[in-house]
Amino acid sequence: MKEIKSFSFRYGRNDGYMAWYRLDNEKGVNVGIDLYDGEERSLRCEPAQELAVELAKLLEEKNAAAWDGFYDIETCICAGDSWVFHAYGKEGEEIHAMGHSKHPEGFAEMKQALDDFFGKIYQEYRV
Repeated sequence: MKEIKSFSFRYGRNDGYMAWYRLDNEKGVNVGIDLYDGEERSLRCEPAQELAVELAKLLEEKNAAAWDGFYDIETCICAGDSWVFHAYGKEGEEIHAMGHSKHPEGFAEMKQALDDFFGKIYQEYRV
């Protein structure tokens, strides 16, 4: 995926932690970040176009395309984590994946990379 049209990653744990990262590149880059870890924090900003390019590179480096179609839910576990991942490319590419207490290969590394990427934006653009 060379250019991102839109991106969304939601992740939550049963202890109340939640993160939702969004990037919309339809008419300029718009970013939404919502975090909850005992304290609710949100950010909406319009960062430089380069951030959409950086996110596309990150997804390529972490092989996000291999996740497309991943759907695995541990039905017998109420505790655990749940997540949903969507990425749409400007050339029509799509990646859709989700799970509950189940993850595709490289999930921990991808989640950490996304936390770092959007955490940097949060720090830079928060008021």
